[in-house]
Amino acid sequence: MSENMFEPLGDSLAECIKVLLKCTKKVLGLSTYDFKDLFEKIGFKNKSGEYPKLIDIREEEYFKVYIFSPPVGITISDFKEKEEKISFFLGLNKDNLRFETKENYNIAVKVMTKTPKATYDPIEMKRNDFKIPLGYSLNNNKMVYWDLISSCNTHCYIAGSSGGGKSITLRLILSHLINSKSKRDIEFSIINTKRVDLKDFQYAKHTKHYMTGIEGVEEFLAREIEEMERRYILLEKNDCDDLTEYRKKICRIPYRLIVVEEISSYKGNKGYQRAIELIASQGRGAGMILLLVTQLPSHEIMPNTIKCNINTTIGLKTKDEIRSEIIAGKDSGLEKLNGNGHSKLFNGDHDGTEYQGLYIDKETMKDIINNNCIKEKGAFVAGTTNTPDNND
Repeated sequence: MSENMFEPLGDSLAECIKVLLKCTKKVLGLSTYDFKDLFEKIGFKNKSGEYPKLIDIREEEYFKVYIFSPPVGITISDFKEKEEKISFFLGLNKDNLRFETKENYNIAVKVMTKTPKATYDPIEMKRNDFKIPLGYSLNNNKMVYWDLISSCNTHCYIAGSSGGGKSITLRLILSHLINSKSKRDIEFSIINTKRVDLKDFQYAKHTKHYMTGIEGVEEFLAREIEEMERRYILLEKNDCDDLTEYRKKICRIPYRLIVVEEISSYKGNKGYQRAIELIASQGRGAGMILLLVTQLPSHEIMPNTIKCNINTTIGLKTKDEIRSEIIAGKDSGLEKLNGNGHSKLFNGDHDGTEYQGLYIDKETMKDIINNNCIKEKGAFVAGTTNTPDNND
């Protein structure tokens, strides 16, 4: 009878211990999900029957991070193959899931919990160098920069689906350069194909040449090639390897950013493609830098002879993995981005750094232009304008 008396008490004590352990683990963040049960059910193990072991959970500013110690034979590729099942288990869209290799060969499963938002501040973000602030890294919340004149970053294309933030990114780059540098340091040649997004920049004193539409693009680019050749003659005459050295030793000839918006409009235009190919392959030394914008840089729009000479890619959200691979290579993950400036940067300094792009509204852009504008311009070909040749 005594045994019957203590049996309910023992059961109650066991239940209390289970609840206590469960609450303790919940406070520590260790039992939100039973990964061991998941891995057993989906057969996620090595040949010896060993499963990845959850060893830590970390709260970062934009991610909740689950750290696993994988058994021999389990790699990050195996985790990625289970992405859909893991995301379903966590009750998430798989676009919010990231996988990273950590120290001691551990693997992190990162769940995005929020997206940072930031706007461009013309006063706080003004710089003396040619590094352009693009946005805040989702890994460490530090500013991500495109170093415009670094040889390993020269030339850039911005690509992604409509609505991803290409126009805002382009507006940010041009506005920042106007805000931070004089026209002795940087000047623009702008091909405003769609006529709308970049129309205000024609009034900036940094804008050397400007055209709209697609007619006359060959003549426009021919002038850029003539300028490139003129600069190389100066470099040769003064025994300088590139424009950066020439600016230090002789005088400050400005770098020139050649902006072409929506390059798909020139598909099949061999004159355009030959000119862009020449600038892409030879422009760096002369300080002639391409900035191209498109939804998808397919082979017909951007042949490999151009693409392989462009060192920086700013990738925004794409519709699917195939488009992501065309823009930034295999496993680039642009299809996982959320749009609205959520981006990745690929170049000599960044191997797919994920960041939230800075937002700059039209009012801020116009204020910057109005503070750096020149009123009188003269036309040089139909559809284009040419700023007076001075460096004031």
